[in-house]
Amino acid sequence: MNGNSRAYSIGALVRRSWHFLAALGLVTLVLSCQSIPDGKTGESAESLADQMLAAASLEKWNNLQCVTFRFKGANRYVWDKKRGFVEYVHEDRRVLFSKNTFQAVAFDKGESITGEELKEALGKANASFINDSFWLQPAYHIRSPGTKLYYIDDHTLRVTFSSGGVTPGDTYVFHLDDKYRISTMEMWVSILPIPGVDADFSDYVDHPPGIEIAAQRSILVMGIPIDEVAFANAGGDCSDRFSPLIAAFPDLAQ
Repeated sequence: MNGNSRAYSIGALVRRSWHFLAALGLVTLVLSCQSIPDGKTGESAESLADQMLAAASLEKWNNLQCVTFRFKGANRYVWDKKRGFVEYVHEDRRVLFSKNTFQAVAFDKGESITGEELKEALGKANASFINDSFWLQPAYHIRSPGTKLYYIDDHTLRVTFSSGGVTPGDTYVFHLDDKYRISTMEMWVSILPIPGVDADFSDYVDHPPGIEIAAQRSILVMGIPIDEVAFANAGGDCSDRFSPLIAAFPDLAQ
């Protein structure tokens, strides 16, 4: 996960919820200046990362073609991982785009939109997808380029993005349960003025072909539910959802 992705993922969450947190006066409760825990690099950190990724079924994830899910009851996605296509649906707006080329088509109430409106729709869809897919399973990003892994204890792994992107130095500390799934994710990130704020993960559900995903996430008192999750190794919702995109950009079919 690069710096731009982290900025989008945390920034989008802050933009959506900051007024809510401020209204409740909860920010002051967590501004305790928690320090980033020390740890050690090397074999122990790499071994713990391996256990974390095995718990997240990384190999099965890498073999998927189609991922569908809904974020916070609002944003729906169909993600063709093999072709790099994304369908984003929010209320009456539907955007189909390529993550690789950013070619896109979009519709509002079934009517095609173009020009600046299309550009704005693509920007929102892409930013939302980066944020929402990160929260689907953060474990898949722990070995992104520029990361450093630190062993804290047998169930705690620190991941620091030491280089790359626009926010080098961002740190996440993952507290893992007895199955090495994420139970809590602490965040020290440049875009969030809350050092070490916790995100809790719970209610894991096993989805075919055997990938467990948390149904609930929460930061302070704000829930971040993800539901309508489905995976497919081939076909599924990805088989024909993107025909309008390919019709508009035939080169994407190659």
